[in-house]
Amino acid sequence: MRQKNEQMVIFIDDRPIRIVKKKELGEIPSKEDFDLVLDARLSPLKVENFTGHTCIINASIDQVEKMLMNLHAKSGIHFHGLYIVVEDRKTYKQRIIKMYQLVEAAGGVVVNQKQDILWMFRLGKWDLPKGKLEKNEKFETAAVREVEEECNVKADLGNKICTSYHTYTHKNKLVLKKTRWYAMKTNFTGTLIPQTEEGIEKVEWMNEKQQIQALTNTYSSIRYVIEKFKSI
Repeated sequence: MRQKNEQMVIFIDDRPIRIVKKKELGEIPSKEDFDLVLDARLSPLKVENFTGHTCIINASIDQVEKMLMNLHAKSGIHFHGLYIVVEDRKTYKQRIIKMYQLVEAAGGVVVNQKQDILWMFRLGKWDLPKGKLEKNEKFETAAVREVEEECNVKADLGNKICTSYHTYTHKNKLVLKKTRWYAMKTNFTGTLIPQTEEGIEKVEWMNEKQQIQALTNTYSSIRYVIEKFKSI
């Protein structure tokens, strides 16, 4: 089930940057909805001034590119999330992707017969199974493969949940990791085996209560994926 011109949410330093189509917002953003609303035609987009949930309207593609680069370059920035309201999301999305070295990955939200979800613990945080595509590999194939490799669980592929984007630096280059997420089901009752060579310390099935605790120690992008999963 493909999603046309899907919403784009980029996570920079674990903060969500949302590219929102103007017609989807419904009306002009107000201070009732956001902590700060900036019109890029009237105010300079200084990232150090962003606060809480900041919304930007009427920003050109060049202004957005410059602003994103400033987010990477400057420290001591304090805001929770950023909404960039645009007329043509596809055009902005294509330009933003070109700013980075793109890495494609796939992952899954795996549910067992008890309706528990499969989680893994790596680098001090709870995470979901995912990994990079191999050469000429399809996203769907990679998602199923990564779940089995990282957790020793064979799962059946379901519908696509969403696509997440997060940035990091590798060898002094800015990287954008694009991950397609899929819902999966399994009847697996065997032993969960963490892929330790990938730094995975443990793998667990979690019920609703356990997940609430795990969500306090995970990445914003993973909270976004779980939120999308529960909404479909």
